[in-house]
Amino acid sequence: MIDSIHTPFDPKQLKYGRDGVPILKATEIEQIATELLEKHSPMVLRKPAMTPVIEIIDALGKTTKLRCAFTDLGTRGNAKILGKVNFTQKLLSLDTLLTTDREIQMRFTAAHEIGHWILHRWNYKNWRFSSSSPAEDNLEDDEGTLCRLEQLSPRDWLEWQANVFAASLIMPRATFQKALIAAQKSFGIMKNIGIVWVSNAGYSRSDLSRIADYLSNIYAVSPASVRVRLNTLELIYDEAAVRTRSMNDVLNSENFLSSGASRDSC
Repeated sequence: MIDSIHTPFDPKQLKYGRDGVPILKATEIEQIATELLEKHSPMVLRKPAMTPVIEIIDALGKTTKLRCAFTDLGTRGNAKILGKVNFTQKLLSLDTLLTTDREIQMRFTAAHEIGHWILHRWNYKNWRFSSSSPAEDNLEDDEGTLCRLEQLSPRDWLEWQANVFAASLIMPRATFQKALIAAQKSFGIMKNIGIVWVSNAGYSRSDLSRIADYLSNIYAVSPASVRVRLNTLELIYDEAAVRTRSMNDVLNSENFLSSGASRDSC
């Protein structure tokens, strides 16, 4: 679908697994998000800035009939549900807490739900997550879903795809590393510029925290969202971990990812 000569996203060309989940690489998802930005918010591809996610949802309303509502979405177990998309109703819902107590999480949550709408509405009637469960027409996202990058089940793959999409939409590759370099220079970090090098040294984790805070202010997201983007772009390197494992394994390992994302929420 996406190669060196880019062809526009065509949902008719999507391929699906037996469970009905689309088969998509991170690079393909990123290109789809970039297409959306080029169409509705090209300025954020030129310089580091906040992506206007609500305006993008409004634009999708005109082209795809998607509606948006802020409401109390309740809880799932002990976790607060922050976002939901219903494909049959063409409704994207965001919890009202995202406008008050959890405003920092609003942008990533909204982008995550946009990801579900763009990527997953074409085949939801054919989802088969278990032999006993009927097809579903909606997805709910709580605090445990957002920012999670594990890929253990069909549902995990849906969330992984939506998280990669969200990170690409609100922190575009076109500007993110430039912003990272600017952050490093502002803190006087001139070694391994453009990569966050994490070591056992005390200052290393402190530098990561400062960089995450710096970038979160630029893109109006949480520091946890920044760490997700550093991982999806492979811009973070753990010196200790790679002694026995390849960098690719480290960047995709559950323990390594959760070490950054567990401190706060997307």
